[in-house]
Amino acid sequence: MFSRYVDVLSNLPQYSKNIFRRNYFGWLISQCRGWGRFSYGLLLFNLVLQIISLVQSFNTAPIQSIVAFIGGNLSVACVIGISNRSGIQGWAGALSAVCIASVGFVAGNYATACEQLGYLLFLDLFCILDPKWNDNIQAEKFEKNSEWLYYALFFAGAWVVFYYLFSMTNDPRVFLDSLNLAMAVTGSLLELNRKREQYFVWTIASLFTIALWTQTMLQGDGNFSLIFSYSVFFLNDMYAFFSTRGWFRTAKTK
Repeated sequence: MFSRYVDVLSNLPQYSKNIFRRNYFGWLISQCRGWGRFSYGLLLFNLVLQIISLVQSFNTAPIQSIVAFIGGNLSVACVIGISNRSGIQGWAGALSAVCIASVGFVAGNYATACEQLGYLLFLDLFCILDPKWNDNIQAEKFEKNSEWLYYALFFAGAWVVFYYLFSMTNDPRVFLDSLNLAMAVTGSLLELNRKREQYFVWTIASLFTIALWTQTMLQGDGNFSLIFSYSVFFLNDMYAFFSTRGWFRTAKTK
Protein backbone atom coordinates (compact mmCIF):
# COMPACT_ATOMS: atom_id res chain seq x y z
CA MET A 1 0.00 0.00 0.00
CA PHE A 2 2.79 2.43 0.82
CA SER A 3 5.40 1.26 -1.70
CA ARG A 4 5.14 4.42 -3.84
CA TYR A 5 6.00 6.61 -0.85
CA VAL A 6 9.01 4.42 -0.10
CA ASP A 7 10.14 4.44 -3.72
CA VAL A 8 9.89 8.24 -4.15
CA LEU A 9 11.60 9.01 -0.84
CA SER A 10 14.33 6.45 -1.53
CA ASN A 11 15.05 7.96 -4.94
CA LEU A 12 14.34 11.59 -4.10
CA PRO A 13 17.62 13.05 -5.50
CA GLN A 14 17.10 11.24 -8.81
CA TYR A 15 13.36 11.85 -9.14
CA SER A 16 13.62 15.53 -8.16
CA LYS A 17 15.72 16.13 -11.28
CA ASN A 18 12.56 15.39 -13.26
CA ILE A 19 11.13 18.85 -12.63
CA PHE A 20 14.34 20.54 -13.81
CA ARG A 21 14.59 18.69 -17.10
CA ARG A 22 14.69 20.57 -20.38
CA ASN A 23 11.34 21.76 -21.76
CA TYR A 24 9.51 20.64 -18.61
CA PHE A 25 6.97 23.46 -18.87
CA GLY A 26 6.24 22.55 -22.50
CA TRP A 27 5.73 18.95 -21.42
CA LEU A 28 3.21 20.08 -18.78
CA ILE A 29 1.25 22.00 -21.40
CA SER A 30 1.23 18.94 -23.66
CA GLN A 31 -0.42 16.99 -20.83
CA CYS A 32 -3.55 19.08 -21.37
CA ARG A 33 -3.98 17.76 -24.91
CA GLY A 34 -5.87 14.66 -25.99
CA TRP A 35 -8.55 14.76 -23.30
CA GLY A 36 -12.11 13.75 -24.06
CA ARG A 37 -14.54 16.43 -25.21
CA PHE A 38 -16.59 15.92 -22.07
CA SER A 39 -13.54 16.85 -20.00
CA TYR A 40 -12.97 20.08 -21.91
CA GLY A 41 -16.68 20.81 -21.57
CA LEU A 42 -16.48 20.34 -17.81
CA LEU A 43 -13.47 22.67 -17.66
CA LEU A 44 -15.37 25.39 -19.53
CA PHE A 45 -18.57 24.81 -17.59
CA ASN A 46 -16.70 25.16 -14.31
CA LEU A 47 -15.01 28.36 -15.51
CA VAL A 48 -18.42 29.92 -16.24
CA LEU A 49 -19.72 28.90 -12.80
CA GLN A 50 -16.59 30.23 -11.12
CA ILE A 51 -16.92 33.58 -12.88
CA ILE A 52 -20.54 33.85 -11.72
CA SER A 53 -19.48 33.02 -8.17
CA LEU A 54 -16.63 35.54 -8.33
CA VAL A 55 -18.93 38.35 -9.48
CA GLN A 56 -21.49 37.57 -6.77
CA SER A 57 -19.05 37.37 -3.87
CA PHE A 58 -16.35 39.86 -4.88
CA ASN A 59 -17.84 42.90 -3.13
CA THR A 60 -18.27 41.00 0.14
CA ALA A 61 -14.82 39.39 0.32
CA PRO A 62 -12.66 40.35 -2.68
CA ILE A 63 -9.40 38.64 -1.73
CA GLN A 64 -11.07 35.45 -0.53
CA SER A 65 -13.22 35.37 -3.68
CA ILE A 66 -10.22 35.69 -6.01
CA VAL A 67 -8.29 32.98 -4.16
CA ALA A 68 -11.35 30.69 -4.25
CA PHE A 69 -11.76 31.42 -7.97
CA ILE A 70 -8.17 30.42 -8.72
CA GLY A 71 -8.31 27.39 -6.44
CA GLY A 72 -11.66 26.26 -7.81
CA ASN A 73 -10.49 26.31 -11.42
CA LEU A 74 -7.16 24.64 -10.65
CA SER A 75 -8.82 21.94 -8.56
CA VAL A 76 -11.15 21.06 -11.42
CA ALA A 77 -8.19 21.00 -13.82
CA CYS A 78 -6.50 18.63 -11.36
CA VAL A 79 -9.34 16.10 -11.10
CA ILE A 80 -9.96 16.22 -14.85
CA GLY A 81 -6.25 15.59 -15.32
CA ILE A 82 -6.51 12.59 -13.02
CA SER A 83 -9.45 11.10 -14.91
CA ASN A 84 -7.51 11.52 -18.16
CA ARG A 85 -4.33 10.17 -16.57
CA SER A 86 -2.43 13.38 -17.22
CA GLY A 87 0.77 14.49 -15.51
CA ILE A 88 -0.60 18.04 -15.13
CA GLN A 89 -2.68 16.93 -12.16
CA GLY A 90 0.23 17.09 -9.70
CA TRP A 91 0.97 20.79 -10.16
CA ALA A 92 -2.68 21.76 -10.60
CA GLY A 93 -3.49 19.90 -7.40
CA ALA A 94 -0.61 21.44 -5.44
CA LEU A 95 -1.48 25.02 -6.39
CA SER A 96 -5.21 24.52 -5.86
CA ALA A 97 -4.53 22.94 -2.46
CA VAL A 98 -2.77 26.09 -1.27
CA CYS A 99 -5.66 28.27 -2.46
CA ILE A 100 -8.49 26.13 -1.10
CA ALA A 101 -6.74 25.54 2.24
CA SER A 102 -6.42 29.31 2.64
CA VAL A 103 -10.14 29.80 1.97
CA GLY A 104 -10.99 26.91 4.29
CA PHE A 105 -9.05 28.35 7.22
CA VAL A 106 -10.65 31.79 6.75
CA ALA A 107 -14.14 30.25 6.53
CA GLY A 108 -13.55 28.08 9.60
CA ASN A 109 -13.89 24.90 7.55
CA TYR A 110 -10.83 23.26 9.07
CA ALA A 111 -11.57 19.79 7.72
CA THR A 112 -11.34 20.95 4.11
CA ALA A 113 -8.27 23.06 4.92
CA CYS A 114 -6.50 20.07 6.51
CA GLU A 115 -7.69 17.85 3.67
CA GLN A 116 -6.06 20.14 1.10
CA LEU A 117 -2.80 20.35 3.03
CA GLY A 118 -2.87 16.56 3.21
CA TYR A 119 -3.32 16.38 -0.56
CA LEU A 120 -0.38 18.74 -1.01
CA LEU A 121 2.04 16.89 1.28
CA PHE A 122 1.06 13.27 0.72
CA LEU A 123 -0.32 13.20 -2.81
CA ASP A 124 0.43 16.16 -5.10
CA LEU A 125 4.14 16.44 -4.33
CA PHE A 126 4.59 12.69 -4.66
CA CYS A 127 2.71 12.61 -7.97
CA ILE A 128 4.93 15.40 -9.29
CA LEU A 129 8.02 13.38 -8.43
CA ASP A 130 6.82 9.82 -9.09
CA PRO A 131 7.83 8.69 -12.62
CA LYS A 132 4.79 6.42 -12.70
CA TRP A 133 2.64 9.56 -12.56
CA ASN A 134 4.41 11.27 -15.44
CA ASP A 135 4.41 9.37 -18.75
CA ASN A 136 1.96 6.72 -20.01
CA ILE A 137 0.17 6.49 -16.67
CA GLN A 138 -1.41 3.08 -16.25
CA ALA A 139 -4.49 2.28 -14.19
CA GLU A 140 -4.36 -0.76 -11.94
CA LYS A 141 -7.14 -2.72 -10.26
CA PHE A 142 -7.39 -4.76 -7.10
CA GLU A 143 -6.19 -8.28 -7.78
CA LYS A 144 -7.29 -9.76 -4.46
CA ASN A 145 -10.31 -9.25 -2.23
CA SER A 146 -7.92 -8.73 0.66
CA GLU A 147 -6.96 -5.37 -0.84
CA TRP A 148 -10.48 -4.11 -0.17
CA LEU A 149 -10.04 -5.15 3.44
CA TYR A 150 -6.67 -3.40 3.82
CA TYR A 151 -7.96 -0.10 2.49
CA ALA A 152 -11.18 -0.42 4.50
CA LEU A 153 -9.15 -0.91 7.68
CA PHE A 154 -6.97 2.07 6.73
CA PHE A 155 -10.12 4.18 6.25
CA ALA A 156 -11.60 3.05 9.57
CA GLY A 157 -8.37 3.80 11.43
CA ALA A 158 -8.08 7.23 9.82
CA TRP A 159 -11.70 8.05 10.69
CA VAL A 160 -11.20 7.12 14.34
CA VAL A 161 -8.08 9.28 14.59
CA PHE A 162 -9.65 12.28 12.84
CA TYR A 163 -12.87 12.00 14.84
CA TYR A 164 -10.88 12.04 18.07
CA LEU A 165 -8.81 15.04 16.96
CA PHE A 166 -11.81 17.06 15.77
CA SER A 167 -13.75 16.23 18.94
CA MET A 168 -11.12 18.13 20.92
CA THR A 169 -11.84 21.30 18.92
CA ASN A 170 -14.88 23.52 18.62
CA ASP A 171 -15.68 22.06 15.20
CA PRO A 172 -19.51 22.01 14.85
CA ARG A 173 -19.42 19.19 12.28
CA VAL A 174 -17.18 16.58 13.92
CA PHE A 175 -18.88 13.52 12.39
CA LEU A 176 -19.10 14.86 8.83
CA ASP A 177 -15.69 16.56 8.89
CA SER A 178 -13.82 13.54 10.21
CA LEU A 179 -15.62 11.20 7.79
CA ASN A 180 -14.87 13.46 4.83
CA LEU A 181 -11.19 13.78 5.76
CA ALA A 182 -10.82 10.00 6.22
CA MET A 183 -12.27 9.43 2.76
CA ALA A 184 -9.92 12.03 1.29
CA VAL A 185 -6.87 10.36 2.83
CA THR A 186 -7.98 6.90 1.67
CA GLY A 187 -8.74 8.17 -1.83
CA SER A 188 -5.33 9.85 -1.99
CA LEU A 189 -3.57 6.60 -1.13
CA LEU A 190 -5.56 4.76 -3.79
CA GLU A 191 -4.76 7.47 -6.33
CA LEU A 192 -1.03 7.48 -5.66
CA ASN A 193 -1.10 3.72 -6.20
CA ARG A 194 -3.05 4.33 -9.45
CA LYS A 195 -5.91 2.07 -8.37
CA ARG A 196 -9.09 2.51 -10.38
CA GLU A 197 -11.11 1.71 -7.24
CA GLN A 198 -10.24 5.21 -6.02
CA TYR A 199 -13.31 6.46 -7.87
CA PHE A 200 -15.67 4.67 -5.52
CA VAL A 201 -14.15 6.78 -2.76
CA TRP A 202 -13.99 10.01 -4.78
CA THR A 203 -17.67 9.76 -5.75
CA ILE A 204 -18.82 9.36 -2.16
CA ALA A 205 -16.36 12.04 -1.01
CA SER A 206 -17.68 14.50 -3.61
CA LEU A 207 -21.23 14.08 -2.33
CA PHE A 208 -20.16 14.49 1.29
CA THR A 209 -18.03 17.54 0.51
CA ILE A 210 -20.93 19.21 -1.31
CA ALA A 211 -23.00 18.62 1.82
CA LEU A 212 -20.18 19.97 3.99
CA TRP A 213 -19.78 23.23 2.07
CA THR A 214 -23.57 23.66 1.77
CA GLN A 215 -23.78 23.45 5.56
CA THR A 216 -20.90 25.92 5.82
CA MET A 217 -22.78 28.32 3.52
CA LEU A 218 -25.95 28.03 5.62
CA GLN A 219 -23.90 28.95 8.67
CA GLY A 220 -22.80 32.16 6.95
CA ASP A 221 -19.28 31.24 5.85
CA GLY A 222 -17.69 30.18 2.58
CA ASN A 223 -19.01 30.84 -0.92
CA PHE A 224 -20.59 29.02 -3.84
CA SER A 225 -17.29 28.67 -5.71
CA LEU A 226 -16.19 25.47 -3.99
CA ILE A 227 -19.70 24.00 -4.04
CA PHE A 228 -19.62 24.46 -7.82
CA SER A 229 -16.18 22.84 -7.99
CA TYR A 230 -17.17 19.73 -6.05
CA SER A 231 -20.34 19.38 -8.14
CA VAL A 232 -18.10 19.30 -11.21
CA PHE A 233 -15.88 16.78 -9.39
CA PHE A 234 -18.89 14.49 -9.13
CA LEU A 235 -19.59 14.76 -12.88
CA ASN A 236 -15.92 14.05 -13.53
CA ASP A 237 -16.12 10.95 -11.33
CA MET A 238 -18.96 9.70 -13.53
CA TYR A 239 -16.73 10.31 -16.56
CA ALA A 240 -14.00 8.13 -15.02
CA PHE A 241 -16.55 5.35 -14.45
CA PHE A 242 -18.38 5.31 -17.77
CA SER A 243 -16.25 6.95 -20.47
CA THR A 244 -14.40 4.76 -22.93
CA ARG A 245 -11.34 6.81 -21.94
CA GLY A 246 -12.01 6.31 -18.22
CA TRP A 247 -10.11 4.31 -15.62
CA PHE A 248 -12.49 1.35 -15.86
CA ARG A 249 -12.32 0.90 -19.65
CA THR A 250 -8.99 1.57 -21.34
CA ALA A 251 -5.31 2.11 -20.65
CA LYS A 252 -3.81 5.49 -21.40
CA THR A 253 -2.07 5.57 -24.76
CA LYS A 254 1.09 7.47 -25.51
